[in-house]
Amino acid sequence: MSFLPCVLVAGTFVIYLVVCLYRLFFSSITKFPGPRLAACTFWVEFWYDVVRDGRFGWKIQEWHRRYGPIIRINPSEIHVSDPTFYHTLYVASSVRQTNKWSFSAQMFGTTSASVGTVDHKLHKLRRAALNSYFAQKKSAALEQKVRQFVDRLVERLGESRWTNNPVNLVDAFTALTADIIGEVVFGTSFGLLEKEKWEIGGGKERHMFMMQLSRNTHLMKQVPWIYGIMKKVPRRVLKLVHPLTKELFELQDWIADKIHTAENRRPIAPNKMNWKDCGDGQEEGQDQERCLLDELIVSPHLPAPERSLQRLAEECLTLLGAGTVTTAWTLSVTTYHILANADVHSKLCAELVSLPQAYSYHDLYRLPYLSAVIHEGLRLSHGTSHRLARISPSVSLNFQDWEIPPGVPISMTSMYNIHLNSTVFPFPYVFDPQRWLGTVEDVKERRKWLVPFSTGSRMCVGLPLAYLELFLALGAMFRAGGEGKGKLINLELFETKERDVQVERDWFNPAPWEGSKGVRVLVR
Repeated sequence: MSFLPCVLVAGTFVIYLVVCLYRLFFSSITKFPGPRLAACTFWVEFWYDVVRDGRFGWKIQEWHRRYGPIIRINPSEIHVSDPTFYHTLYVASSVRQTNKWSFSAQMFGTTSASVGTVDHKLHKLRRAALNSYFAQKKSAALEQKVRQFVDRLVERLGESRWTNNPVNLVDAFTALTADIIGEVVFGTSFGLLEKEKWEIGGGKERHMFMMQLSRNTHLMKQVPWIYGIMKKVPRRVLKLVHPLTKELFELQDWIADKIHTAENRRPIAPNKMNWKDCGDGQEEGQDQERCLLDELIVSPHLPAPERSLQRLAEECLTLLGAGTVTTAWTLSVTTYHILANADVHSKLCAELVSLPQAYSYHDLYRLPYLSAVIHEGLRLSHGTSHRLARISPSVSLNFQDWEIPPGVPISMTSMYNIHLNSTVFPFPYVFDPQRWLGTVEDVKERRKWLVPFSTGSRMCVGLPLAYLELFLALGAMFRAGGEGKGKLINLELFETKERDVQVERDWFNPAPWEGSKGVRVLVR
């Protein structure tokens, strides 16, 4: 080896050694307990999340058992496992400003979308435009959009009665949620529920694509420059070396085309758009309710730079991802537990049969047992399996006898620290809707700890849509499977075990064990 390379290697080693020594002895969080190797380097997290395929969360819990409820898990981040701290960390804007940590924000590759926005004030501006669309006044219009796809799902399930082939509900629900979020964001669905082999050509491919993107978030967080390199590789080469990225870029092109089309629409009324030259099947001059993209383009909350093609494209891409696999997983987990528990199944069907022929979302929402089943399904599906890091930029936070300085990333993992915590939910791995039945005060207190959408200023913006999908889909499926009026289909689990709906890998979104074939059912 020549002299210059030796100097470069030695110099790099010395610099890294100095950095490690600083992190160990001079960092503002040196005093916090935890493994010393993790305090020195991010490579520990890389090993468990990238090499070991999303297992760092389990290592964190192991460290908590060894070091206590507050630990340092990497050179910059503090993790807390005590549920009493949750509502101190995740707060509304009126309580305290909350920044996101740039290291974790870059994991989606969409740093100009709301979900990837670091600064509190900029995030608040961007979220205001989204909040206005999902406000309560929009619920009636959203209900109609969701209902048409739910009805189609039940029809397609009914068609499967004659094949005697199992249906993978994870794929079916992905087709459902993808079509709904496409309609909501762009005013046009992806047509996955209409595929001839809809659970294969539609939902299965979309589910695999979205989950692989989710899996790659760990790598994106550690080495974000890879994304920039991939963008410079010709598509024909990229197809060979990394087909997933090619598919992602094609989706981004499709989104960009939709944005250009939407920008050519002229608002003709407060809640209407002129679909001239829209290319989606509407006739020239035909009026239609504005989709979310239309709302963003004309939003009074967003200045012109916030309506750039790149920013709108990143916002739409994250909405598609967040609105597809999370709700599909919750529907899959909940349906499994309903079918695996005869008592839950019979009680739910009996309650749903009491509904009138024409019922609304609010009729479903008022049903106590259906609500209890859905809340328990949300608890055991978790929303996200990854820890969510937050920064208090100007105010220190206190946990027990510890003072956490301003500017330090602090995280908790709701899956373990809340939903599967036996002090909050006794026998946490048991699906028990009775948890959510009782006095108003008891249920209200327990609801404080149901956080699949997180809480505070950065909670999931799609909560109203997710609840619509959950209530309408489960209501339609199990009302159809009950005794008496409305009997259309009956579902029976096929070679599916509880392990298939338990989280064994954290890909930001929950992922089951590697050999899982999903939640499969026979339709009778």
